[in-house]
Amino acid sequence: MKWNMEDLYKPRWHKGPPPSLGWWPTKHYHNRDSATYRWWDGEVWSWPTFMHESADKAARWAAKKETLHVDIEWTDRPKNWPERSKT
Repeated sequence: MKWNMEDLYKPRWHKGPPPSLGWWPTKHYHNRDSATYRWWDGEVWSWPTFMHESADKAARWAAKKETLHVDIEWTDRPKNWPERSKT
């Protein structure tokens, strides 16, 4: 059996609600290759924020609720994220 290292590190994407509140890595629905983060409040996803944006801007986007009816794809939080981010 030949191992493909890229397959070992590929994130597994999910649809539907994540298991807990907080920030989650997501795919952007306009550009599937663009990594974004969204806040999940237990009912609704926030607008997306990008890695290059400031914490202040991310907080503003987190306060805005996504109104488009799209399936947001999310993946597990990276293991190097602080423990407090894993709600």
